[in-house]
Amino acid sequence: MLVILSGSSGVGKNTVINEVLKQSNNIELMPTITTREMRSGEEPGKPYVFVTKEEFEQMIKEGELIEYQIVHGFYYGTPKRIVEEKLKDKKILIKDIDVDGTQVLAKNLKNVVTIFIKPASKEQLIERLKSRGETRIDARLARYDYEEEMSKKYQYIVVNDKLEDAIEKITEIINREYQKR
Repeated sequence: MLVILSGSSGVGKNTVINEVLKQSNNIELMPTITTREMRSGEEPGKPYVFVTKEEFEQMIKEGELIEYQIVHGFYYGTPKRIVEEKLKDKKILIKDIDVDGTQVLAKNLKNVVTIFIKPASKEQLIERLKSRGETRIDARLARYDYEEEMSKKYQYIVVNDKLEDAIEKITEIINREYQKR
């Protein structure tokens, strides 16, 4: 089963993923390949594998990605081989991905659960972006309305007003969906 978390930049997707991973032994992080710069506190492979634009474009040419998008001027993509291997092994994968990539994965894969994380308000989102030292806030917010509109295509919507509550709700969704399958 592939669990996809989406939401605006700064809504807390990676924080939620890290907490869910700590609480469960049967969920694995599905890494994303990207051309963006590594942020302070990030480690290669958790959740991003950092490559050059040339390396990414070579992966596209060789058909190594199940989907890819350009978001905020950087490539982001999902490695096909890893997804296929993990799903074949009946693993629960969790992934942070943009709204367009989600639609591609949901269309092309079986066993996908889509969860959109919303902030309590746009103002709260701006404060989160500022608190993490984001310098491109306008660029991050440029997609906000589009992402909010796309949230209607998700199976679940969770508001991340209180982190602990959002983590609990998402964990419940994952467990319920896993039991169904």
